[in-house]
Amino acid sequence: MDRREGITSGERQARTPQPWRAGVALVLVLAVLTVGTVPAAWGQTGDEDNSGSTAAQYGLGVGSVFVTIPYGLVKVVMATLGGIFGGFTYAFSGGNEKAAKAVWDTSLRGTYVITPDHLKGNRAVRFFGVPQDDYGAGPGR
Repeated sequence: MDRREGITSGERQARTPQPWRAGVALVLVLAVLTVGTVPAAWGQTGDEDNSGSTAAQYGLGVGSVFVTIPYGLVKVVMATLGGIFGGFTYAFSGGNEKAAKAVWDTSLRGTYVITPDHLKGNRAVRFFGVPQDDYGAGPGR
């Protein structure tokens, strides 16, 4: 114990910043992101149908889970903010539902979950939604 300061060496060590912690955190984040993308790359067998090997299907499934977690989080935050701002658009435009729906369709629609078909390139990932036409069906339906 240091009598001049009244603290022990363990307390002093806890108070001093540890620069290696930022490096460890960065390595952990990169490892999680790599684990999410490497199985997806291993799962790319070139098969366009579902007759791929079990390992390839497993790799695509695991890859889709690890990619969906950060993507889905960002998409849900975007949709939440879009819902709020769409409400503000409706209120501040004097009840203009068309203006509010433009904000809501763009932010609330789209892809929320990344599937193995997205990773294979068979389906497009749409972060921003496509507004519906007047008949209730989206474009191309």
